[in-house]
Amino acid sequence: MKNQSKLGQNFLVDTKTVEKIIELSRICRNEVVYEVGTGKGILTEELCRIAKYVYSFELDPELYRQSKEYLHFGNLQLLNSDGLDRNLRVEFDVFLSSLPYYESRKALSWLCQKQFKRGIVLLQREFVEKLISKPGNSNYRAISVLSQFRFFINILLKVSPASFSPRPKVDSLLIELRPKSPPLSLQVIKDIQSLFSFRKKTVSFVFNYYRKYYGCDFGTSDLKGIASNRIAQLSPTEVLRLNESLNNNLSSKYS
Repeated sequence: MKNQSKLGQNFLVDTKTVEKIIELSRICRNEVVYEVGTGKGILTEELCRIAKYVYSFELDPELYRQSKEYLHFGNLQLLNSDGLDRNLRVEFDVFLSSLPYYESRKALSWLCQKQFKRGIVLLQREFVEKLISKPGNSNYRAISVLSQFRFFINILLKVSPASFSPRPKVDSLLIELRPKSPPLSLQVIKDIQSLFSFRKKTVSFVFNYYRKYYGCDFGTSDLKGIASNRIAQLSPTEVLRLNESLNNNLSSKYS
């Protein structure tokens, strides 16, 4: 296969790394795998050998064509489409992907809305550092809140640039995502992203903003304990609770 990188892909080519990823994924014979990014099929082939069924998505038409010629398994469905399309309705147990940096945020937001057992995701170190950043850290963002609220995040493996072709400039990390709360709605995800436009403002500032522009009337209990905290200092649970309070007041205002 010719080396291709039309969509900014760095293809995993090191067989020892592939073997380690398969080992750490602990996929069972009764599990359905949802793979985003077939690429050259090096992971897909191994997944088909151990899983009950594999849905593998590849957006690049040429890579999809090559994979169709190369991969012949009765428990595999290859699709030339965006596996992160929110309109897709495919049930699966394990999500697995090696994601380019520009797709990482979209993928984590998509996963926050899905019901599944676990995710095994290979991401650039810089993005993982955002996912696991603590409140008050400069890397703490909306995606940190959403991911930490929704999942237990476990770093499984450091993967060097030498495992890819072409070589990326940074290390990658294989992480495991295990759900710890029910799926989030798309609206909640958008709300948290919007709330973080106030990340350097205090909670009391946000409430005053909503009073001024939406005419909401917040009780003192809504502010108790966190009024002087900046949004970026709140824990994921506190951020979700604040968002719920804002939405409840907006709903009562317009009901």
